[in-house]
Amino acid sequence: MKKNILKYLFLAGTVTAVAVSGCRKETAADKVGGQAMDNGKSFIGIPDGLEQPHFFDPFTNIKTVDVFSIKRDAKSSADLQKDQTITLKSIPAAIDKYNEDHDTEYELLPASLYTVSSTSVTAGAGGDLTAKFAPGDFQHYFTIKLNGAKFDLTKKYALAYVISNAGGLDIHAASKDTLYTFFAIKNKYDGDYLSNGIFHHPVNGDRAITNRPKTLTTAGTSSVTTEIGDIGGVMTLTVNEATNEVTVSGNVSATQPLLPVAGKTNTYDPATKSFILNYRYPASTGDRVVEETIKRK
Repeated sequence: MKKNILKYLFLAGTVTAVAVSGCRKETAADKVGGQAMDNGKSFIGIPDGLEQPHFFDPFTNIKTVDVFSIKRDAKSSADLQKDQTITLKSIPAAIDKYNEDHDTEYELLPASLYTVSSTSVTAGAGGDLTAKFAPGDFQHYFTIKLNGAKFDLTKKYALAYVISNAGGLDIHAASKDTLYTFFAIKNKYDGDYLSNGIFHHPVNGDRAITNRPKTLTTAGTSSVTTEIGDIGGVMTLTVNEATNEVTVSGNVSATQPLLPVAGKTNTYDPATKSFILNYRYPASTGDRVVEETIKRK
């Protein structure tokens, strides 16, 4: 008899623990906005951040992708038992603004490339999303089936949303702005690299670039983007796969384009998976010249 009583107490404790797991605790998102824990509020938010990239190795089948999750942080077990519906408004124009601000070229992910496969987060005719939280639900995923056979390797795609109806919940401070999700197929140059070389400055003299980590991100079938030297910004490296010659493009500012260096070349070495680069950009006190070798880790 004593064993049975202990068994029932254990089961009751387990049920209570499951119910409490969906109740809200203070999260990093609250702290970002200066919101201390407040048991008088329940929140909704995007727990993994507002920029979520999905970059894939080439594929031609149908891939299931959890694009992002939306999470309800309930203040109590009672709030967790409520039915609540959240709306995320599709804002394609925000992608153009993102491109302007970040010098990128994302396009809206065409509806022909994917179908929505989640039942708890669904899409309407205008692209808006509806997330339905039944009693006990605290996290749902927006999941799609992406058709790799239709994916254009020369393009990068995006979707953009904002929480427009929180269903009576408060929105986490870190989730109030636009949510961007990015999609691209990696080319063979995409990956993590180390840069070594010299930055020649006509006034301050030379400085070494030593084992500087760089990420090269797919920008087309044979193009990648990465940092300019050791100064930030974005440059594009495009490989002519017939000759392994590399074209360096981009700019430091509107009046400072990246230019070739007379008598020197830019090449890709497939044996060492390295970009051997020489480029420059103009400035009022003379050209800045960069020599660097960017080698895959």
